[in-house]
Amino acid sequence: MRGLFIGLMLIAPVAACAPYEAPPASGYQWQQRQDRIERQWRDEQAKKAPAQTSTPTAAPPAEETA
Repeated sequence: MRGLFIGLMLIAPVAACAPYEAPPASGYQWQQRQDRIERQWRDEQAKKAPAQTSTPTAAPPAEETA
């Protein structure tokens, strides 16, 4: 039982850590990172709400007076 407790104490901090992502070093890398973030954001937004189809707006029919 004691060994299980010690094992859990060692695993918990490792499981809670997020993977390390080094900051980009060059302007090109920054732009690539920004593009990837924006693409991921657009993909998530598209999944949340279906794309709205745009229909051309036509002028209302003219009323004829007699």
